[in-house]
This record gives sequence, C-alpha cells and structure tokens, in this order.
Amino acid sequence: MVAMSNTVRDVGDAKLFASCPKAERDVLKTLAVPLRVAAGEDIVGQGDFGATIGVLLEGRASVWINDDHIADLEAGDCFGELAVLALPGSHGHRMARVRADSEVRVDTIAKRELSDNLGDIPAIAECLRDQAASYRSPGRD
Repeated sequence: MVAMSNTVRDVGDAKLFASCPKAERDVLKTLAVPLRVAAGEDIVGQGDFGATIGVLLEGRASVWINDDHIADLEAGDCFGELAVLALPGSHGHRMARVRADSEVRVDTIAKRELSDNLGDIPAIAECLRDQAASYRSPGRD
C-alpha cells in the first residue's frame, strides 16, 4: 500500500468526535476492531444488516446508493451510523454501500459493543445521533 499523507491513528481521531472529551474517545479505542480492505472491494454493502460503525483511518472510499455515487470519504470520516442506530426508515439495514477506492484501513465498532457502552460515552452518543439526524434534514442532497 502506498503511504497516504492523510491518515488518522484510530477511531478516537475521527472528525465526528473531535469535540468530544478525550476520556470518551479513549473508551472508543478500546472497542475498535481494525480492518483492511483492498481497493475495489466493498467495506459494507447496501442492504446488509448494520452491525458496525466504521472510521476510515487511511485511504479513500466512496459511498453509493444503488448506482449513484453520493459521497467520498477520506481519513477521519465515519460511516454506518444510520444502520447502527437503526433510525426510522433504515430498519437496521445499510442504506448505502461503501467501496474502498484504494486499499484502506478502518476501525470498526460493533453495534452491541457501542450500545453496551453508550452510558460511558454520552458526548459521542450525542455526536452520532446529531450526525444521523443531519442525513434526514429537509433539503439535504
């Protein structure tokens, strides 16, 4: 894998959690499971049950709904919060697929681990809820 200049160390360095207390970000680190995905492979599939949230640590990925490219992800970006939080309309299934555009490193956190620890990470839980709610806001493309 070619070294990327844009990398983050672990899930605690995710952009989404930047304003959260360090102690809460440290809890997230203990829950994370590392994953490597080859370029061109799906990290998660549309319609799959949302069992994990992911943070892209290194590499590039893209988000697709059906055959429509809707977003690009870079190091520090999160994905999977909609399915993991099982907001209305998602039924716990992934609404999009995330494809590795280069070889990627990802920290994943299982839904069960996240749920079991939400009481210890209230600021992170709030960030996840706010992020997921922003996807359902009127006028969002």
